Amino acid sequence: MPQLSPTQRLVAVGDVVVLVVLTVLGFVTHLTLDAFGRMIVTTLTALLAWAAAGPIVGVYDEVVIANPRCIWRVALGWTLAAPLATFLRGVILNRDIPWEFVLVTLLLNGFALVAWRIVFGWRRSRR
Repeated sequence: MPQLSPTQRLVAVGDVVVLVVLTVLGFVTHLTLDAFGRMIVTTLTALLAWAAAGPIVGVYDEVVIANPRCIWRVALGWTLAAPLATFLRGVILNRDIPWEFVLVTLLLNGFALVAWRIVFGWRRSRR
């Protein structure tokens, strides 16, 4: 496995923070913070799916991180990761996967990942 640059590590940590925060916010909005086990499973499956799908489309390549025109790769990566994450969550929790959950996960997490990467790129370019 290749060594990540400091920038790649920072972006990866930001991605993790985004996915963790959104999962916690989802449980807060549904008033289910007491379902800690489900929250951990939801978080870990999102992170695992992102770790699997993101690199396939190059979301951590230096060129993608540096070039705002490549932000579509982040959206594509999450488009691949969201169904995988929700499928894994359903299997682990032995629960049905409502299509609404898949759609909300796809749109909200995808939007947040893209927004975070845009903010990161903008701040980086201002230095």
